[in-house]
Amino acid sequence: MFSSAKFSAALLLGAGLIYSVGQANELKSGRGAPSQITTANRDLLRGMLPSEFLPYVMDYPDLQMTVVPTSSYAPHESYREATRKYACQASLDAQGHLLNYTAGQPFPYSEWAKEVTGHRCDLKPDDPQFAMKLAWNVNYRWQGAGLNIPHFGFSYMRNWGNETWRVTQGEYRRTYFSHRADIEGHSLDPDSNVEWAEFFDVKTPFDLRGTMFLLFRYDYAGEEQEDQTYAYIPSLRRVRRVSTTQKSDSLLGTEFTLEDFYAFSGYVYAHKWEFHGENSYVANMNTRRSCFPSNISTDEAALSEGQTRLGTREEWNECKWGPYNALPFADETWEKRSVFQLDDIPQQEGHPYSRKKIFYDKETMQPVYLIAYDRAGEPFRLAFFTMRWSEDSEVAENRGKQVPNIVAGQIVNVQNGNSHVTSFWNSNARVFDAKTSQRYYDTSRLKKQGR
Repeated sequence: MFSSAKFSAALLLGAGLIYSVGQANELKSGRGAPSQITTANRDLLRGMLPSEFLPYVMDYPDLQMTVVPTSSYAPHESYREATRKYACQASLDAQGHLLNYTAGQPFPYSEWAKEVTGHRCDLKPDDPQFAMKLAWNVNYRWQGAGLNIPHFGFSYMRNWGNETWRVTQGEYRRTYFSHRADIEGHSLDPDSNVEWAEFFDVKTPFDLRGTMFLLFRYDYAGEEQEDQTYAYIPSLRRVRRVSTTQKSDSLLGTEFTLEDFYAFSGYVYAHKWEFHGENSYVANMNTRRSCFPSNISTDEAALSEGQTRLGTREEWNECKWGPYNALPFADETWEKRSVFQLDDIPQQEGHPYSRKKIFYDKETMQPVYLIAYDRAGEPFRLAFFTMRWSEDSEVAENRGKQVPNIVAGQIVNVQNGNSHVTSFWNSNARVFDAKTSQRYYDTSRLKKQGR
């Protein structure tokens, strides 16, 4: 005889099972109302993140993820038009150099790119240069005029995130000079062969204050030209050149290297690339939080240049991160995305990595996370990237740029327990003209500013 009590219990169990299955289906599809993932239902993460990351996340006791419906972050109309106008012109030589490229997505792979080009030259996996071409698509993804960060914070942590022993602050900017879809002629300075330039300046703490880096990446025009990197070291009171081989060395004692910027900032043609398929994973495409330095004040949050003041340690700690006090699984917004895995295999002798598995968003080509392996093939570093859609930003100069600006990066060394968070919530895609950019990226400015 089946008692009423047992019948009620069965109904409750069945309802719970139906709810769990329904919630899982909604999360997998990317549709429906926002859903919460905590330790109570953490098994839902299986299949929502690459399996390589699960061992570092599943046991995190403060797991708190909000998964929202999937949105579209299609690039600016100028980039889409350039993709259409110059479709089927770009090619690679035998060494992997990009030839005959003007602007837009070089090899139509994103669904929007295939559509605007009428599927005339879709990039397909049977192309013998498929992975290398995909890497060039990433290199020339839509990023507006560049990434302008008037105020960044950068934490140094050890003991698996239990000890924050330093927080640096400063400014950073990268400006794209060539292949710009948003300007007539596609070049910020027609007399220059600079592809992009970047600068960063450390303003605190005292022992690092005044440290500056200036880097120039050059466009390929028939011959390879190494980056020119300059550093101003206050203790030396002089500007010195940084060799190209040092790009894979630790930057200012951190777990980051210059080559790790934006997941990969090396020479595309100098690395081997492997494509390992597409999947549907969650990513931080449009954070809803307001973290450092935007939490300093409403004025700071809206700045596109300069700083109102340096932040305090209390302001830095307002946003929670974890695990390792670094990764974005404590209180962040996620959404399901079409993601592809593109492995970077460095060819440089003595490089610290044997392989980097990098996961990119297919629509925007932005990096979402990576795992790097040491020379022995063991997991070495994890990195995640948090973005904010320009149209939802407090910075007025972001309006109309249609770009997911990176607002935070996180990295963890899973071998020694060191970790970092770099946070720059008021990053923006502000456009700077040629004269302003030429003055800003001037080597003589390093020493003048450092005095």
